[in-house]
Parts: sequence; structure tokens; C-alpha cells
Amino acid sequence: MAMTREQIEAEINGLDQLMAANDYIGIKIAMGRATVEEYKEQIQKSNDMAARKDELKAMLEEMDEAE
Repeated sequence: MAMTREQIEAEINGLDQLMAANDYIGIKIAMGRATVEEYKEQIQKSNDMAARKDELKAMLEEMDEAE
């Protein structure tokens, strides 16, 4: 089943919120207060969310080209 533009945009917004909630991880690592190893699961989940967001953006671009 194809997603509507609104569904795609809603999923992108949700992913943005979830990824923003993990921004503190990068800050802690950059400041030396944590290691990548300590947060490897969260980092992988963020990478997966970013990949999904890229897929969704590509879907929006295809919709734009089709219009």
C-alpha cells in the first residue's frame, strides 16, 4: 500500500523527534564523558532512523517529480 504525502511527512517528523531526543549522546561523546561503545545500540538505532528518513525523503522527491 502506497503512503500518502501526509503519512510520509508525519513519519519524517516523528523520526526527527526521536533522533533529536538522542542528540545528547553525541555531545557526551564529544566532551569525553561517554564512549561510542557505551551508546552503540542507540547510535545504531539513530543510524537506522536516518536511513529510513532518507528513504522517505526519496519517496517525497519521486512524488514531486510525478506531479
